[in-house]
Amino acid sequence: MSIIDFSDKYVALPLLLLTMTLCGIYFLLRLRLFSPKKTASMIRSLRSGESDGGISASSSLSVALAGTLGVGNISGVAVAISVGGAGAVFWMTVSAVLGASLKYCEAFLSVKFRDKAKKGAVGSPYYASVVSGKKTGSALAALCVLGSFLSGSFIQMNAASEAASVTYGVPRAAVGAVFAVICLLTALGGIKRVSSLTSVLMPVFCAVFAALSVIAISMKIAEIPGVIRRIFCEAFGFSQAAGGFSGAVLSSAVYAGMTKGVFSHEAGCGTSSFSHGSSGMTDPSAQGLVGIAEVLFDTVVFGGMTALVILTADPSPSGSYNGTAAALSAYSCFFGGAAVRVLTVLTVFFAFASILCWGYYGTVCSENLKSGSSRVYLILYCASMIPGSIIAPSIIWRLSDLMLAALMAVNCAVMIRGRRYIT
Repeated sequence: MSIIDFSDKYVALPLLLLTMTLCGIYFLLRLRLFSPKKTASMIRSLRSGESDGGISASSSLSVALAGTLGVGNISGVAVAISVGGAGAVFWMTVSAVLGASLKYCEAFLSVKFRDKAKKGAVGSPYYASVVSGKKTGSALAALCVLGSFLSGSFIQMNAASEAASVTYGVPRAAVGAVFAVICLLTALGGIKRVSSLTSVLMPVFCAVFAALSVIAISMKIAEIPGVIRRIFCEAFGFSQAAGGFSGAVLSSAVYAGMTKGVFSHEAGCGTSSFSHGSSGMTDPSAQGLVGIAEVLFDTVVFGGMTALVILTADPSPSGSYNGTAAALSAYSCFFGGAAVRVLTVLTVFFAFASILCWGYYGTVCSENLKSGSSRVYLILYCASMIPGSIIAPSIIWRLSDLMLAALMAVNCAVMIRGRRYIT
């Protein structure tokens, strides 16, 4: 077992599970987030217009979804099922329910503690500095910068290059080079340009992806009850218990579902706090409810649709980390080559939007660490897309697990310390 495998299995997974479970349950009970009153408030928050000179609630949701929707909901779901079986889907949903409360807290704190007069004074590093001190804020900023290369550049770029290579035969390194140039030119425009781009593109691409998924599911609607039953059985190892492997299967399902669920919605990691903190909304609670909507849309709705399509198309997971190719193959079972081409375009644009958002997150964090370093960071970030397009996906996914676990541990510690501010 390599050092990366050992760290992933015995460090990242226990840390992530412990942090998300304890903190998620604590804030769910403390804040009563899924009460009818909170649900009605969430709907009103999503309808809010722009105020206080920032981006609107719906735009901040679009930016945050751009950073999470896409590769996590296509390639990430496929990897989770491939590695952990159908039961991983259940644990992805559990991670979303627990993560909803964490997303609420980080969005709440990002609005409550922000100073728009100071460049970079927004997001998790800034509220961490206020709540836990500058050293904690700097540590979180450094982790976010590193995370932008792993979860932002490498994984997104790897998925996009794999899709373009499988479908159109484009050299993977060439895809990375094109992305590097385009993303550098776009990212220099800042949050306004990113939000204006994603607020237009994301609803369109999400609608197309949802339409494909719903049509595919409806084509095998009779098989859905069996698939759902299988998800629950494999989630707890019931279907394998007779063979004596229920413990191993359960461990694999929990591992794959929780880690890929966190990658999908990033709740508790503090990353989406940059887009939520840039919102024009002045009520922290209202922005926190937008954060809950982000998690539910991302993992439960879109992730669930992808999972049902994959499980009805190919009931036997392969154990591979090539999630993009697995997802393309699943959708081709329903629509043929045309669906592969459409899904490839969607994957490329989803990855592009996520890369832009992570680039914005990293830019803010680099400024937090050292004023004037954002240009250097952007150049390095965009240049990393070339190696990111060709690195083995299994290595990138495992390193990303470690990074997200570290981000969640630090950010959740800050939120627990600042719990008195969250209402």
